[in-house]
Amino acid sequence: MNISPYITLNRIEFVVTYQCSGRCKHCSVSDRLNPADGHKHISLDHAAEAIGELSEMFPVSSVMTFGGEPLLYADIVCGIHKAAARHGIGSRSLITNGYFTKLDEQREQTAKMLKEAGIETLLLSADAFHQETIPLDAVYRFARYAKEAGINVKLHPAWVVNESHSNPYNRKTNEILAAFTDLEFPVSNGNNIFLAGNAALHLAEYYDKPKLNLLETCGSMPYTEPLTEVTSLSIVPNGDVMNCGFVLGNIYHQSLREIVARYNPYKDELMNAVMMGGVAKLLELAEQNGLDISRCYSICDVCNKVRRKMS
Repeated sequence: MNISPYITLNRIEFVVTYQCSGRCKHCSVSDRLNPADGHKHISLDHAAEAIGELSEMFPVSSVMTFGGEPLLYADIVCGIHKAAARHGIGSRSLITNGYFTKLDEQREQTAKMLKEAGIETLLLSADAFHQETIPLDAVYRFARYAKEAGINVKLHPAWVVNESHSNPYNRKTNEILAAFTDLEFPVSNGNNIFLAGNAALHLAEYYDKPKLNLLETCGSMPYTEPLTEVTSLSIVPNGDVMNCGFVLGNIYHQSLREIVARYNPYKDELMNAVMMGGVAKLLELAEQNGLDISRCYSICDVCNKVRRKMS
């Protein structure tokens, strides 16, 4: 079996849907949410098959589902985690804002379904941003049912700059977290907002002005890794297999074995430019494509702009 020497996979992430019950100011994928057409959610059959194929090729130890709001399609979330459990993947986690229905009975039933599906950890997004449009009482009720079902629940707030930074959003987030005190949930660490999507539009005043660091590389930025050392792949609702912002193939049209076998970042023009020339080469490509990078905060911003232009 041919496997790219640049992939040593141990984690699979599934963006279950881009449909969402919230409208958050900090959302990094705001431009993709609630599409009017296209794929409303990922195909469960293809997702389960992907887990099987990849777990045969690699020592996959972690599967995560998120969105959008994944529990708008709770049956698909459960199916993905059941497949992960069948293939012996020990870490099975879900990120949810906890608001997917107005019916209390459905909240309780969904919590039990998630437990039966083998969800190991449920990360509950609760903060000043989510609770602007999502009722706290509904989220609290779901969280209580999840705890009663025996699920390991962690509060997963988003912090502006970082948890210790003094600003109105962080103060409000602390007030919201206090509402869960009686449930005794731990709080996850390090969920600091990265300026992208809505966050760049609404929260820039709390961050330093855009300034590119010429020493930045893939792997040095949050949520990234070197393009030659891929340990995590994401699969999105339309079937695209993603490494960072790059599409490696599509599980609805190609075999994952084929996708994994042919991956070579040096044969992709932009990936090669990023690896060989770094920020300087990206700036050159941006200039050649007539792109304005004055509001780019990082190499990731520049890379995303250039990639969209060149694709």
